Amino acid sequence: MIKTSKVNVFFLANVPVLGIPASFGGATVLAKEMLDFIKCDHRIEVKAAPIRKNWLSKWHILDHLFWIFKFPFCVRKSEVVSIHATWDFTFTTAIFVWLWAKLMQKRIVYHFFGGNFHTQYEALPGILKWLFRKTILSSDFVFFETKELIRYFDKEGIKNTFWLPNARRATSTNRGLRPFKKRFVFISRVIPEKGIQEIMDAAKNLPDDYTIDVYGPIDDRYLNEMYFEDSKVKYKGVLMPEEVHAQLCQYDVLLLPTWFKYEGYPGIILEALSMGIPTIATRWNAIPEIIEDGKNGLLIPIKNPEALLAAILKFDENNYKIFQNNALDSFVVFDSDKVFQKLVNSYL
Repeated sequence: MIKTSKVNVFFLANVPVLGIPASFGGATVLAKEMLDFIKCDHRIEVKAAPIRKNWLSKWHILDHLFWIFKFPFCVRKSEVVSIHATWDFTFTTAIFVWLWAKLMQKRIVYHFFGGNFHTQYEALPGILKWLFRKTILSSDFVFFETKELIRYFDKEGIKNTFWLPNARRATSTNRGLRPFKKRFVFISRVIPEKGIQEIMDAAKNLPDDYTIDVYGPIDDRYLNEMYFEDSKVKYKGVLMPEEVHAQLCQYDVLLLPTWFKYEGYPGIILEALSMGIPTIATRWNAIPEIIEDGKNGLLIPIKNPEALLAAILKFDENNYKIFQNNALDSFVVFDSDKVFQKLVNSYL
């Protein structure tokens, strides 16, 4: 039997840090799930490092800049550099890190979180667009979260792009047999751009037998728990990633009337689909790629509480099971075992 050596991968990404609520978000949770999946592959030896160590506001810039100097020392023994970056790293430090990796003759895998890099790219001066095309967008593998990004950069002449959607583990939870109980839930960062005010306004006109609960870290620059006093919308606190599944399955429909500019494929929507829970979301960025209006959920305009109220009231005992079954069926392409295997294949 021929003994084969493992592929050494340096995995650079932010992951959640216990005790630091600010470190928990869609991108960090996804990065952690990717890393756990990769570690299970016997053909790969992975060394991981967080981009950020300091989670205080704006201090992350220092962490980013430090990578310009420490990066070459961290990747000496690695064959593949796998970078998983949000916009702030991409637009401050990533090009310098990429140049180090190229100089050291590493294979480079670059993964963009979110769904709006193309709009940020479009706003750049021509010289910076050229620089991105010659560096990051020339990586051996470029993974984008949305099909819209693939189409856009294909027109820009970038051909080494691949679809790596947000993903979640398949679940055996069968929601199709459960009755509709008028229980709605929001699980995300509690900030205005996620549609919190629209939920509050819509709830004012809901019948008393409807329930809307909110989970997530509150950004105290905008809101606090007192914001929910004397409202039909109840704030229930912060969920750890391992708690989301058990809590989500207590509800019938997910609410996410977001207009957050960096939105890609929100992980909480995929979590809901995996359990056959339909979603009311907005026609915003790439969300229509995962929620088909009238099939696995409902789509509404942004900043429109009247449309949100109408969508909530559209669900009933007669149509709910159809929505549930469609939600389960639509999850198949977001099964993390299938999605993360694309990343593993790029290393091998």
